[in-house]
Amino acid sequence: MMLRQPVREFLLPLMDGLLREFSTLHRLSGCDDAERAAQHMVSVLQEQGLDARLLHCPLYLSDPLAGRLRLPEFPQWQCNAKTRSFSAHCPQGVEGHGYYDAGACKSRTDHEWQRWAQEVKGKIVIAGQGFEDYVQRLCAAGAAGLIHIWGSAETALHEETVGPVWGTPEPDDFLRYPRLPVISVNHQDGQHLLKKLQQHPLMRLEIATELNFHVAGCSMPVVDIPGSTREFVLLSSHYDSWHEGVTDNATGNALCLAMAIHFHQQPQRLLRGLRIIWWPGHSNARYGGSTWYADNYRQSLKQHCVAHINVDSPGCQDAVNIVLNASGAESQSFLNAAVEAVTGDPAQCIIPPGKGGDQSFWGCGVPLHFAFREIPLEKTSQSPGSGGGWWWHTQDDTYDKVDLNILWRDTQIHAHWLEGLLTQTALPLDPLTYLNGLQQSLAELAASVSPEFDLSAVAEKLQQLQPVLSELTTNWQTEPQIWQPQMKQALAGLHRLRYSSVDDFHYDLSYRGGAFPGFQELAARREDTSPEMWLMMTTRFRRQHDRALALLENVEAICRS
Repeated sequence: MMLRQPVREFLLPLMDGLLREFSTLHRLSGCDDAERAAQHMVSVLQEQGLDARLLHCPLYLSDPLAGRLRLPEFPQWQCNAKTRSFSAHCPQGVEGHGYYDAGACKSRTDHEWQRWAQEVKGKIVIAGQGFEDYVQRLCAAGAAGLIHIWGSAETALHEETVGPVWGTPEPDDFLRYPRLPVISVNHQDGQHLLKKLQQHPLMRLEIATELNFHVAGCSMPVVDIPGSTREFVLLSSHYDSWHEGVTDNATGNALCLAMAIHFHQQPQRLLRGLRIIWWPGHSNARYGGSTWYADNYRQSLKQHCVAHINVDSPGCQDAVNIVLNASGAESQSFLNAAVEAVTGDPAQCIIPPGKGGDQSFWGCGVPLHFAFREIPLEKTSQSPGSGGGWWWHTQDDTYDKVDLNILWRDTQIHAHWLEGLLTQTALPLDPLTYLNGLQQSLAELAASVSPEFDLSAVAEKLQQLQPVLSELTTNWQTEPQIWQPQMKQALAGLHRLRYSSVDDFHYDLSYRGGAFPGFQELAARREDTSPEMWLMMTTRFRRQHDRALALLENVEAICRS
């Protein structure tokens, strides 16, 4: 079934209107501007004849208010600083000697981490990274605070989070939040600070942080375009932002708005429905909105959702190159066909998604998960978002950073993907290529862990899946309507192994990523590890090993049934 193509002259003005409206709003979840934004999207959709609605979810929020760095012995020295969401609230400040961790971005053995812990105890650590797992180690070591020096040359200060918990915490999770203040400074100020520390090794530093921790009810705009079956595709984007956040993520919100209107106006009835959700809580609740939705609509997702496409930061200035993040179960020819139809060339690369992007649905049985990314021809910033733009997560993410031509390009690509997913009986799956990729990833992981953590039984179980999955694939290709539900279940089981280390109803920590995250932290040699840590790693290995085998046995049973 061929659908009408998106009409630029109709849709782009609507998209631009949303961008201009959002460029006046600071949409941090829990604030009035965010609620205005949610209501505005619903109003625009309703004006176009769609039955849009608002869900409401309570979220645990951490709003960074202020960060400060002082050198008490050099009161004339000044430096701009920001704190991080979910840093400790420490308005009174902490004072201590500085410690520059020159190797903060390098891997360390357990013995090296133990020596490091003795060195940083009671110190204000200065480092070139501020990731959550590093902050967790600083807390455990008893460091007094962290000053994160941004790695690239832009002077703008970036907002970020050091919260390790994915979504709203349970009571046990709450203990994981940092108990030390964390601030960030730009690269130039960081280098000046290190020079001062080199000249005065015993000088003292003082850092202070102010944050607002609170629970708030947040709106979640939702619209459904029904199909002739109960199956649906989930298209999503977070509408909350740091500051105006026009490229992160008003452009994604505008793209989703256009897709809602475009598919609503098709003359033919779609085979599958399209559900579009704009998430709150991406920034100051650590993917709280999408996690809340997974918790509250798990059965609907498990039974009827066939794909999740997340839209984050399309249409960015200078972001001409296209990169795709995909789970591996997708047909690469399907993914690239849309890119080639619009640009004439395939994506620069297709790689697995990292930890981010509201990927909160690994335990919900969804077989397809992919997202569009874009980068500039020459990347000069450490920024991971806004198309690689230096303005990511800063107050400079304003309307002038949008390229409407690039945004329309990105909109057309998503329209191509959605047309295929919403109208074709057979989903664009590539099960055997996915299985081969899993085997390769496991072999690479096995080479990095101690031989005592023997993954051969898992590898053998993956190999045993080859013939039964091949037979299921043949049956599915011949009669997709009959065999597709079974195929979806099998791929969902493989996703649980590849992307998660917990059960379907919980979430990994925000920094636990990579292929087979349950085994990732076992990459160590026994001689470099303390007896206590080795025992804990052995315990983890045994549990994750048996979990992996159980998951694969279940996938095999699904294939044979």
